[in-house]
Amino acid sequence: MAFIKNPDHPDLPICKFLRTKASYVPDLRNEHYMKRHHPYDQYYCLKTLHAVGPDDSSVCPQDCTPGRVCFQPLLASGAPLADKSAKESGDG
Repeated sequence: MAFIKNPDHPDLPICKFLRTKASYVPDLRNEHYMKRHHPYDQYYCLKTLHAVGPDDSSVCPQDCTPGRVCFQPLLASGAPLADKSAKESGDG
């Protein structure tokens, strides 16, 4: 099956908590690795483990963008981000 690019936000990063039920192997050199998706993929949020994020909005590459309050980018300055909770507790 052919994969398509996200037509709504082709250049925006997506949230690091966005997951799909497909195999998950992120390419840490490319923040846009999940922009190519099949239209029938099922997505979930790693924070809620549901198809609805912590802000009660749907979860998919088109919606999990910087405009959401729960959004955290996968990469920052070329490096993976640590969770804020780990930084605050001194673990990260």
